[in-house]
Amino acid sequence: MDFILAAVCVLILSIILLYIGQRFRLPSIVSFLVIGILAGPFGFGLITDQSLIGTIGEIGIVLLLFTIGLEFSFQSFLRSWRSVIIGGLVQVSTTVVAITLVSLAFQMPFNEALIFGFIVSLSSTAIVMKILQEKGEVDTIQGRTLLGILIFQDLAIIPMMLVLPILAGNQDTLDLFTLPFQITKIALIILVIIVLGYWVIPRLLFKVAKERSRELFLFTIAGICVIIAWLTSEAGLSFTLGAFIGGLIIGESDYNIDALGHIIPFRDVFAAIFFLSIGMLLNTGTVLDNFGYVALIILLIFCVKILTGAFSAAVLGMQTRVCVFCGLALAQIGEFSFVLAKSGLDAGVIQTGAYQLFLAGAIVTMAFAPFAMRASPGVVDLLYQLFPARMTRGKTGSPEEIAHEEGLSNHIVIAGYGITGKSVARAATLAGIPYMVIELNPEIIRQERSQYRPNFIFGDAVQEEVLEHAGIRQARTLVVAVSEEEAIPRIIHAARQLSPGVHILARTRHVRNAQNLLDLGADEVISEEFESALEIFTRALKRYEIPDEEVARIIERTKRLGTALFTRCTDPNQHQKIQNFETLFKATHIHTVRVEAGSPAEGKTIAELDLKDRFGIREFGFRRGSMRFTQPDPALRLEEGDTLVFFITDEKAGKIIPLFSAGK
Repeated sequence: MDFILAAVCVLILSIILLYIGQRFRLPSIVSFLVIGILAGPFGFGLITDQSLIGTIGEIGIVLLLFTIGLEFSFQSFLRSWRSVIIGGLVQVSTTVVAITLVSLAFQMPFNEALIFGFIVSLSSTAIVMKILQEKGEVDTIQGRTLLGILIFQDLAIIPMMLVLPILAGNQDTLDLFTLPFQITKIALIILVIIVLGYWVIPRLLFKVAKERSRELFLFTIAGICVIIAWLTSEAGLSFTLGAFIGGLIIGESDYNIDALGHIIPFRDVFAAIFFLSIGMLLNTGTVLDNFGYVALIILLIFCVKILTGAFSAAVLGMQTRVCVFCGLALAQIGEFSFVLAKSGLDAGVIQTGAYQLFLAGAIVTMAFAPFAMRASPGVVDLLYQLFPARMTRGKTGSPEEIAHEEGLSNHIVIAGYGITGKSVARAATLAGIPYMVIELNPEIIRQERSQYRPNFIFGDAVQEEVLEHAGIRQARTLVVAVSEEEAIPRIIHAARQLSPGVHILARTRHVRNAQNLLDLGADEVISEEFESALEIFTRALKRYEIPDEEVARIIERTKRLGTALFTRCTDPNQHQKIQNFETLFKATHIHTVRVEAGSPAEGKTIAELDLKDRFGIREFGFRRGSMRFTQPDPALRLEEGDTLVFFITDEKAGKIIPLFSAGK
């Protein structure tokens, strides 16, 4: 098939499958792999030239790893050093050992078994971080733990790629004679990276940046990537490793932001090219003929990676919920795994049949990743039901003993000790109100708990035992300030079951979650979305020189509306609760209506319009020239050019507008 026609067909196929993938919330990586399978020689045969496929894949992976290196931050490494070094090392090493032993049990040569251990130990940073960003949990304890482990995995690719040529030298045993040479080579490469990163490239980029030429800067960045990749290739290492190192060097310079700005528009294209080429290499016939082995590989990957991921989080001292989430989130194959597998195939370490089975297993595990992460709360609840005696690590003793010994009665239980939790604790201290903090991060507990502040519990507030340990039955108020959105409703439900009389204040990110939290038992819900909108609205009004008293009236009215929406009403006669959030925030809009000459409203007073009885409108804005009112005098007589501002539905606006319009 003509190359241009083939490219058009691939693009059309990509649009269709990417759209389907988005509807089912599948990672784009999985969609590209499937597109490659269908477009390749073992699918529809749109592209059959194996050499062309290989070339496309090599270009794609070089550019992809270069952009990943650009985005890598050693500052993130230092901030999460415990998760990176301890958690990452435990996860990678245990996975490598487990997979290697299982592969050896299936009579696989040691070198090939070890490579598969390397391959399976890595997870997809792109998939995990994208899902965490969608859930808003990147900065939670589980998000930071996962980020640390993923950073270690990204760094682990360097020694793995360096070991690969050694494994390729002998399929059965390691060549110990070449080991000193390889170690020396590694040391020299590290030295070159330091010299280039600190002296050569920053000065080069400074001179290039002074020319203020976008084309020169872009080609200089690309040239650095290609040159370093070529040098590492000439040294007997992988050119993909060189591309990653080149990205690291530029990423640590003062010009990393500008470099990213030039490269990011092409990043998704690079990733698509690489994963398309990988999908084209999958022989569907081989997979179908060995379906039993494929299923076994998938099951093996899931079991091993869930256990090793959970174990690594447990070694860091995390509670059950975080351990389970980390295990499920890491139970898939990563982008770097494809690099290792392709390099192993080219070097002859991995057999073609085993490589085909790996591709099939990788695609399935990556597709399953979003569903595994969403299933985490259900799995945790099941574990808590099966093992109800599991208690938090920390203080011992019954809840009643703790409450009475420390004098905790009518106290505040604070779930989550972030900025909000700290603010509540400080306010309680100033007011002389006792409090008990439940926190899932062991580092915070280690820093905050002392003989002067003993009321800190390390545990998961989702567990009833932890809430009882905090004295929830004796508490007057529970403040739910955890960052994990999926944990908030479960904490509220558990607390309400244990203490029907406790007053529950919950923080949530989105307005759409408020009604569900109120139904579960929260007395008040604070929506970050609503509060930030209120603050932005206030500052915007002040920019238009509206008098402060008028701004205060508008804000007070909006706050009253928020109180009605975000407060649980136990007395239906006290005030009418607005239940339908969709109607309030989506169907209702601001309508500005101008009084026209000859309209029915011209010359009439506000009272004569009878807006409350006729249309159900109690409050509205009024403008006349420079005068603005939120509560105009009912005796005020309307004139041509006056403007009324309503917050109503489009349907109601259609009934009101004719009142202020001149007849035609």
